[in-house]
Amino acid sequence: MKSAYRSVMFYIGQKELEMQYKLNKLVGQCRQKCEAMQEKFTEKLEQVHTAYQKMAKRCQMMEQEIESLSKDKQELQEKYAEKSRQKRKLDEMYDQLRSEYESVKRTAIQPGGNFFPRTEPDLFSGMGNMLDGRDHLRQES
Repeated sequence: MKSAYRSVMFYIGQKELEMQYKLNKLVGQCRQKCEAMQEKFTEKLEQVHTAYQKMAKRCQMMEQEIESLSKDKQELQEKYAEKSRQKRKLDEMYDQLRSEYESVKRTAIQPGGNFFPRTEPDLFSGMGNMLDGRDHLRQES
């Protein structure tokens, strides 16, 4: 009975060793898989972090560009407003000059007989006769 007992105990011990070996082998494989996955995840995380940093820099650059464009837009709006004011002023001046011109044109078209009445004789009305006489004098000489 003792020998059967010892042989069964030996068999159980061998099976426990075999199970322990298989378990250790399985744990080792799982550990290797976990380490490999952890390396892959770490690598992916670094890639994502690098991409995030690039995007953060890009966003910062775009914000600066937006700020610069906003300043340029503001300057252009101010220049446009100034030019609009100048144009409006020139249009007003043009309209004023046009109305003055039209007014002067209307007064110039009206007959001027009332403004300069002639009571004196025309000084050059007899010039034709004098020239004719002069020509005769030259022919005689």
